[in-house]
Amino acid sequence: MNRVLLEKNVLNDKINGLSDKEIGEKYSINLKKIEQIITKEKGVNVSNINTSKKLRKLAPKDFSLESNTVWSFKSRGNWATHNGNYRGNWSPYIPRNIILRYSQENDLVLDYFCGSGTTAVECKLLNRNFIGIDINEKAIELAKDNLNFEYLFGGSVELKVADARNLSFLKDCSIDLICSHPPYSNIINYTYDNELDLSHLDTENFLKEIKKVAEESFRVLKDEKYCAILIGDMRKNKNVVPLGFWTIEKYLQAGFKIKEMIIKRQHNCKTTGFWYNNSIKYNFLLLAHEYLVVFQKTNKNDYFDEIADEQDFTISFADADDIYLETTTVWIANTLDYFDIAINNLAQRYSVNFCIINSVFNKSADLIIYLFDSKIDEFIYKIQSAKRNSIVAILCEDKRLINGLVHSEPLFIEKKLRDNEFLKIKEIVILTLENNNQINSSENLNINHKYLLIYQKVK
Repeated sequence: MNRVLLEKNVLNDKINGLSDKEIGEKYSINLKKIEQIITKEKGVNVSNINTSKKLRKLAPKDFSLESNTVWSFKSRGNWATHNGNYRGNWSPYIPRNIILRYSQENDLVLDYFCGSGTTAVECKLLNRNFIGIDINEKAIELAKDNLNFEYLFGGSVELKVADARNLSFLKDCSIDLICSHPPYSNIINYTYDNELDLSHLDTENFLKEIKKVAEESFRVLKDEKYCAILIGDMRKNKNVVPLGFWTIEKYLQAGFKIKEMIIKRQHNCKTTGFWYNNSIKYNFLLLAHEYLVVFQKTNKNDYFDEIADEQDFTISFADADDIYLETTTVWIANTLDYFDIAINNLAQRYSVNFCIINSVFNKSADLIIYLFDSKIDEFIYKIQSAKRNSIVAILCEDKRLINGLVHSEPLFIEKKLRDNEFLKIKEIVILTLENNNQINSSENLNINHKYLLIYQKVK
């Protein structure tokens, strides 16, 4: 089938309601190709090319602010004009939480990757003034359409086609809150052939350009105000590419400090059947989390000696029959002994021949567990003599500083080991508790997660 006919047939099938899976099987093409065809035709990457719209309720039912650092929305949210049609747009629960927690009515909110206008709709509903930009004219048109509803107390909205790397139309220190969801390098292309679109860039070039976005963010944001960014990781050749950490680093280089390191759970990862079996067979995990980082433009220091409430790791071992083998990057426990789940999963997935480097180091072990204690240089020296192809798992955490900021150990560790010739990162795992959104009266979120950085010894 020639290209023109293929594109015509795919578009007709989309109009007639066929799913992407059905279309892919029918024409032997992948999702990326389907997205390219739709984006070329419509000028914007959407999952549904039917344009009918029905206004629903104007607020989510039984909404309450998140109080912990793990956010999990099993329903993406369908109030007002919100929908999941625009590829890669975020759940409206995210900007609603950010806007309510970090801004006031009549504040000015900026989203420089506006897309279909999820943040814009929430600002209108929550009486915030809003400036939204996007490099894609068609996305701005879609956002305007989604904002086309009557709401008595809505804030003012300005939408324009512009580049997030150049916010020259905004004055220094003029924005009260930045709330945005950048592309994840070139995982999803949001335009067909726009050379200015960051979603067409490979990882190296994406990071160069996102640094410019971070620098402009710092310039336009008012002192002591907040910039919230949702970013995730990628996978290449079964190993994780820590795009999230690398992007966060660019914002830190621009001058920001971390106020909150929030883990956003994903609920579209299948853990049964084909994916479950292949996850075990090939020892890779399905990416099931993203990083929602709340940066602050502040002069507060973040000295490591200001860390409050340090906790020790405790480990016990369970019977193999009592442990569910996790297949995604989010490992959940029902009790406070969630390190038991981590250690036992590591042993089952990688090796029963393991050691804990803080107590005893066995260089012949197939699995080495390091309970991070800041002695990273000593750890690197020891690991050089470890067995080739052994797995090294580092348990670490985000720690609250006395001044309210966050020191993120995994960011520090990943940067320290990034160019190490002996170790190659395989997985970033989040450890958390189930149903732990306890009431919190503090301005700070309860840190409800820890990390496993899983490396392979390659030399």
